[in-house]
Amino acid sequence: MKKEKGNEMKFKFRIQTQTYGFLELEGAESEIKNAEKLYNTYAETPLKFEKGIFVEVDTFTGEKIFYNADTHKYTDIDGNLLVSGSQYKKSLEKPFPMEDILPKMEKKHGIPAATIKEMWALNGKTSALFGEALHSAMEQWFKHRDNGTEKEYHIAKHPFLREAVQTFPLHKENALPEVIVSAVKIGMVGRIDLLTIAGEREAIVEDYKSDADIKKNVQGHFNQLSFYAKILQHHGWSIPMVRIWNYAGKGWEKFESEVLQVTIK
Repeated sequence: MKKEKGNEMKFKFRIQTQTYGFLELEGAESEIKNAEKLYNTYAETPLKFEKGIFVEVDTFTGEKIFYNADTHKYTDIDGNLLVSGSQYKKSLEKPFPMEDILPKMEKKHGIPAATIKEMWALNGKTSALFGEALHSAMEQWFKHRDNGTEKEYHIAKHPFLREAVQTFPLHKENALPEVIVSAVKIGMVGRIDLLTIAGEREAIVEDYKSDADIKKNVQGHFNQLSFYAKILQHHGWSIPMVRIWNYAGKGWEKFESEVLQVTIK
């Protein structure tokens, strides 16, 4: 990397494609991500690029941590990695045995395993993108509901998402969106979709979901929300319950649980 006139950062990659052969890429800083993809497309030996930078964050629980938006990793001020709620949830789940199941599906349905795998991937991508859109719409409302104008920038334009926001049972409650909580002493951190304030240092940890079959996933969701609850309890908060709100074409469904036991492995 080198810095050119006008403070514009330039890069130059030399991609080793064979023993005595290479390609050379050169461009502006804004093109680096595309260059990394090209590098690993043509390189004889692909590289794992370290992406992003850690940004200082002041958490809701009064601590200072660092967050990397590209890798979704958190550290304390000394650089020690913190365990996130999603990592904790994943640690309790068994990996999906895709490579064992695909040959059986191919035999059963007469469809190539590669085709089934592609369909699964597209289905997963669609679900993830829809869930992300729902979260964005809810965040938009709770962050900006008091900033509404006749242009209604505070609420989603898309009719499906707009209806989800307007029919959400807590949409007028005293609730905080996208709350980052941490308990550095015990190595825990997380981002809560919605924290409903129920009293003096009392709150309910909420989560929005758009699962087609929520009952199949609800236990894992409760584990993750209990992780966030434990962080708040560590700082003296009372958390009477955790709550999931699922929106999947039939309006909002509510699922509640006591705070479950949390054990970090």
